[in-house]
Amino acid sequence: MTSERGGAPALPADGTLLTARGVRSRAALLAAARRLFQSQGYANTKISDITREADRALGSFYTYFANKQEVLEQMAEDFKTEIETRLTELDLTRPEPFEVIRDMCAVHWSSCRAHSAELAAIFQASMQDEHFARRWREIRFDARKKIAAGIRALEQAGLAHNPEPEATASALGSMMDYFCYVWLIEGGEADRVSLPDEVAIETMARVLYRSMFAEAEPLGE
Repeated sequence: MTSERGGAPALPADGTLLTARGVRSRAALLAAARRLFQSQGYANTKISDITREADRALGSFYTYFANKQEVLEQMAEDFKTEIETRLTELDLTRPEPFEVIRDMCAVHWSSCRAHSAELAAIFQASMQDEHFARRWREIRFDARKKIAAGIRALEQAGLAHNPEPEATASALGSMMDYFCYVWLIEGGEADRVSLPDEVAIETMARVLYRSMFAEAEPLGE
């Protein structure tokens, strides 16, 4: 069985498979936690708040999760899975690399918008909880590896010169994550509080393209 939001196995705390009722209860707790993380923040949300919001008994929480951090870990896993699934639906063989990069940035931006509650909680927990910070590094590692692999492929094809693909991948991935956090959650900059989707996506795409390729991106009409 799988959770309602993503492809991760729906397992209770003891690792056994859930019944259909258990899947519903676990999904209700995750949905309640997401609403509360969005409305009052991760740090201010208690387990008792989550069970009350989900209309479940307090003790039932521990059937599915050991603690609040595990709830957020599952949300982060589901977030990653959704982005990966959407990326597999893109045509990455198109001859215009800038268009491919822009499509990938569109997936990242729209996924961060849809999962703003999780993204806010992830940033908050990463600064407060070393265990979760380590777990988040592990979760996002696959994306960084794929960016680095793309940079190395460009280097081998003579289309880029980048002696530090892993460091560049970390810089680009971190930029994308924090850029989305600033504009979708934090409220933008002092002189501008929002960006149109197309501006945000185009900006990220140009930064990635110029960082990865040896030539300038094609100019739009």
